[in-house]
Amino acid sequence: MVTVETLLNGYGPKFKEKFPTLDSLMAVKATPEQKVRLKAPLPAMGRYLKSIAFLQNVTSGERLGMERFRVIKEYFIALAERLTEYDGIHKDHKVVCDLTEDQEGQIRDLAMTTDDIIRAEALEDFSDHDTAAAGDLVKILIGSKIPELESKIEGVHFAATSEDVMGNVFGIIHNELVYGYFVPTILNFCEHLMDYADMFEQTAERISIPGFTHDQAAEPHTLKKKFATRIRAIEFQLQSLIKNDRFQPFSGKMGGAIGNLTTHYAAYSDIDWFEFSKNFVEGFGLHYESMTDQSTSYTVEAQIYSAMANIMTQMHKVTEDFVDLTSCPAQLFVKEKKPGQKGSSIMPNKSNAWGMEGAEFMFRFARNKMTFYAQDLPGYPHEGNMERSYALRNLGDVFMDAFIGMKRVMREMNNYIANLGKIEAFFHEYPGMSGSSIQTVLKREGIEGDAYREIQSISINSDGTYANEKQFGTRLDEKLQTLGISPEAHSDVLTLLHPDELIRPSHEKTHSELEGMKRRFQDYRAMLKQYAPKETING
Repeated sequence: MVTVETLLNGYGPKFKEKFPTLDSLMAVKATPEQKVRLKAPLPAMGRYLKSIAFLQNVTSGERLGMERFRVIKEYFIALAERLTEYDGIHKDHKVVCDLTEDQEGQIRDLAMTTDDIIRAEALEDFSDHDTAAAGDLVKILIGSKIPELESKIEGVHFAATSEDVMGNVFGIIHNELVYGYFVPTILNFCEHLMDYADMFEQTAERISIPGFTHDQAAEPHTLKKKFATRIRAIEFQLQSLIKNDRFQPFSGKMGGAIGNLTTHYAAYSDIDWFEFSKNFVEGFGLHYESMTDQSTSYTVEAQIYSAMANIMTQMHKVTEDFVDLTSCPAQLFVKEKKPGQKGSSIMPNKSNAWGMEGAEFMFRFARNKMTFYAQDLPGYPHEGNMERSYALRNLGDVFMDAFIGMKRVMREMNNYIANLGKIEAFFHEYPGMSGSSIQTVLKREGIEGDAYREIQSISINSDGTYANEKQFGTRLDEKLQTLGISPEAHSDVLTLLHPDELIRPSHEKTHSELEGMKRRFQDYRAMLKQYAPKETING
């Protein structure tokens, strides 16, 4: 009979160290943070929060509000600097100018708290426009906190439209999200695959594993080659994002209601506002488009999202394939047995690849959302509408599944070890994987007849099953005697029966390719330093 004590003992010695008695387990209480997590409307914001807690600093409403204030304030300062040096026909009617260094500092110190965001929302209840309300709050703060500038507060958001603020805000957030977090995590994922393959080769007596086409045993290769193919495909997509030795920044915008800078020129026709706009946008580290509508064209964003969606496909594939290698009946890799672990809620006879199975869906889900953004963002009607605003406020939703999935795969893959006996048995059971190579040697030797058919006849039994090692070896020896090939060619064929010898050229090429990728990854990390997050919430 199972008792409570028996059940608890099943969790292993570490559980007993943490909870020596039943009372110690019952004494556990939910913390305020845990209660908030459990009430989260989305699992990613609750159960999986520890994998994406950093997004609170990147894609949250608080971050958006802070960046909006920053862009509004920087525009006011940039406009003042431009008009200070202006000596044109309207020099006696400058909306703002001659800010001192101290005043610029004071302005930058305004609207820096969560309370300010809530105050802007209070204004929005009346303005019915969030960016206009944020701009009005900045005006109020400048006028009340820096009284000598009260007469200049119309310089805040002067001649600009809300997208001249939000376009830059979303670009700034995109840059940090993708190049400060997403691409570095992709590099971590790829390097994890490299390290795992290295670990396998260091512990395995043979380095070859079977390759599969059409879900059938095809030819031998290595885990390193299998992973390297995916890593190289991912790197190709990353390289498509590099322009002039830097990662392509996301777009920002300053162009007025429909991109003409009409109102800017109406007020001061003798200022080069396009040059001003370019300098302003690029000052945030963003890509400037000289021709825009109300928003940027989102062609840059479409390219980046397409590349990221393709990366998700590669991550899904490598995960799906690895899960297949762990599955019955092959089980070429198996999960290490750990005390207290349950592989199923009802079936004690197996151990499931929980994390990676979930990650497969997460990668597809993230890919589909990224593909949708790549297709939909550039498709706004005429010169613009509000669709992009809602879409771009939900960037965290687009990326969170990918972050969770990558962490799950890396964590769970570490629990798997090579099942060396099964790998060896697989090659004994399917020796015909060397058949394609053997036939090419026979063709080289110019044998009479069809080399393909000769090897097919010894590889597949009359009942359609595949020949095992004994059957294949006996038939091959008889076949080679019948064909009368030279002793040298006979020796070449026998060498091909050893998978590690068969894959040696490919393995050497793979090693060289991976070494090159490792070096380039360091270059990519150097390019990404400018986007390195200044702070992270650790979950």
